[in-house]
Amino acid sequence: MALGVAIMVYSFVDMEYTTDQFHENKHEIYMATSTLSRSGQEAQYGIIPAPYAQILMNDFPQIDRVIRMEHRGGVLKNGASVFNETFTFVDPGFLDMFTFPLKWGNKSALNEPNKIIISENTSIKYFGDTNPLGKSMTFEFGALKYTFEVAGVAEKFPYKRSMDFRVLVNFDQLKQIDPAVKLTDWGTFLDGTFIQTNNPSAVANITQNVQQYVALQNEVRKDYPATAFGFFPWVDLYLKGDDMRNTVTGSTDGVGSLVLSIIAGFILVLAIFNYINIAIVSATKRLKEIGVRKVMGSTRKSLVFQFLSENVFLTLIALILGFILGVTVLIPGFDQMFDIGMEFDIAQPSLWIFLLILVVFTGLASGAYPALYISNFSAVNIFRGRLKFGGKNKMTKIFLTFQYILACIAVVGGIMFTQNTAFQKSQDWGYNEKATISTNISPATEAMQLMAAMESNPNIASIAPSKHHLSRRSTRMEIQILEKDYDILTLEIGPEYVETMELEVLEGRTFEKNRETDFQNVLINEQMAKLLNPQGALGERFKSDTLNFAVIGILKDFHQYNFSERIEPMILKLSPEDEYAFISMRVKPGSLIATYEALENTWAEIFPEKPFNGFYQEETLENYFREIDGHGKLMRIVASMCIILSCLGLYGLVSLNVASRTKEFSIRKALGAGLKNLAFVINKQFVLFLAVALILGLPISYLLMDTLFETVYEVHKPITVIPFLMALIIVVIMVFATVSSQVKKVMTTSPTEGLRSE
Repeated sequence: MALGVAIMVYSFVDMEYTTDQFHENKHEIYMATSTLSRSGQEAQYGIIPAPYAQILMNDFPQIDRVIRMEHRGGVLKNGASVFNETFTFVDPGFLDMFTFPLKWGNKSALNEPNKIIISENTSIKYFGDTNPLGKSMTFEFGALKYTFEVAGVAEKFPYKRSMDFRVLVNFDQLKQIDPAVKLTDWGTFLDGTFIQTNNPSAVANITQNVQQYVALQNEVRKDYPATAFGFFPWVDLYLKGDDMRNTVTGSTDGVGSLVLSIIAGFILVLAIFNYINIAIVSATKRLKEIGVRKVMGSTRKSLVFQFLSENVFLTLIALILGFILGVTVLIPGFDQMFDIGMEFDIAQPSLWIFLLILVVFTGLASGAYPALYISNFSAVNIFRGRLKFGGKNKMTKIFLTFQYILACIAVVGGIMFTQNTAFQKSQDWGYNEKATISTNISPATEAMQLMAAMESNPNIASIAPSKHHLSRRSTRMEIQILEKDYDILTLEIGPEYVETMELEVLEGRTFEKNRETDFQNVLINEQMAKLLNPQGALGERFKSDTLNFAVIGILKDFHQYNFSERIEPMILKLSPEDEYAFISMRVKPGSLIATYEALENTWAEIFPEKPFNGFYQEETLENYFREIDGHGKLMRIVASMCIILSCLGLYGLVSLNVASRTKEFSIRKALGAGLKNLAFVINKQFVLFLAVALILGLPISYLLMDTLFETVYEVHKPITVIPFLMALIIVVIMVFATVSSQVKKVMTTSPTEGLRSE
């Protein structure tokens, strides 16, 4: 079991550390970055001004290739197959820079403006298993429609990737799809810009020379002044780019790998300690064999070698079973729990190196002490029956105490993560999420058309349009308060939105329909009120760029993101009608499902060629709840495994203790000792071990869990004494239940069995 867990954790860590390493040019690729200042805070971004790429192409011969990347969402159609898709606009050399082999077609298709290359999943979604080359597809971007020919299909993407695509289009088509985009404007940022050079040493020189263009960007975007342009190595992007904002790639903070590695280490150490105790107990059945070997001339060295060889062989068998367990149960279960797309690649050489190291390390670590201890027995003492076998062995007692410290930590962690999951789910969203249905729809004319059609539905209590939406979309607005800049989370909404979502107004009023002056007014939450004026923010004014805004209402704090993040200061302002992109409906009690179905039917009537985008508001944080559920399940599994392993270790040590004191217990029974007396004699030393483990384990548990929770969650359930009391009770019960099994064995064994040789 422990080896199976180690294999599972290795697969996860390997996935994180080898993500994106399949690209043939990985050491030559760099992402262009910009260091931008926002509200006095500097951060590195993966976005870059649009004209910057052309300068890199023209002015730096050391650069072999420059690739621009920009995403646009729209509706893609093939007959009755209609879905929302993301188009990725790239320069023709994209497939020369990045290694995404094609299943069908030729990568030169990206040179042609009206041809597209699609992913394997996209191909299956629209065309099934047939070859789609030459087929036409329609892309709708707002009110505009374009026809493209499928000229290539990518092979299945490697699972260890941080970037992929659904539909690739020639970058020059971006201007046709979105005429509003200004590619020569230094105020326009592209989603991604990559360079390739076979002379990595030249990157430092290029970086130094591009700083002269910072001023060009700052003249246009005074709200986003740049302090530097730079380049980030592709090979480091996934592992070291977690602090970078607005990137087209994913990244990791490494916390998952660290936590899982610690867990696997705990379990493996517990298993090794178990085996040490059990191996020493098992040696009681081989005492005569050891004595005979010593009499026949076997040296201690040869006995040690024999026991270690046997142990490595047993470890190899355990590895085979653990391998089967890991591949068939643990890895699929872990992937299902966290939905990370983890796969197991048996062909990778690093796996076999890891397995070899695991076998040798585990075999030697678990076998070294028993081999040295057992081989030190005297043949004379063995045959005379004078062997004090493990009765007062300090190492086994230390091992057991350490096991229960680890078990204590695991049980506390399992309880705390379970409690925190319940705590997060019980949090008040700050509005009525249970009776709300919403849909994302654009352009604004279609949003208003849908809203007009749904207003007559008798099950709808209130309906509202908005540009942004709770837990789905927001923006940031830079404001000035007392000549200090702040970057504030902002929602742009319609006048009915606050009432529809049942956001609670604590002071003042909300927006009013047809009141034009409200475009210069804002609503703020409690956190923003504290920032603006703790003594009273109602009526306060602040500036954003050249506009002045007045606070007309203060709302009770509500969650825009998940509940593990602190609520930020927020501003709600009116959105222009031509920017509406969401419609939200609060429904009457008992009519949620019926209203959702009515929305779906109305959508199908008005927009038969558009995929339906409706959703229940209470499902917007579903992925977050699934993730924290996974945390709780994982820790409960770990706690259960640690308890089981610790009990096995205790069973081994109790068995060792009983085996070494067989004559003593037989004499006690012959003299009339009862159950209570024998139970006390057997239990007293283990009570001491348990007390030491709890005295050390509970404070260590507190320190570790406090640090872990502060690292993983900004907001979490406060630590109370309950998890520690529950852990204490669970561990004590398991210890006494395990020891009791041996007490029962002693009671049912006849005294003559232990005194037969006397």
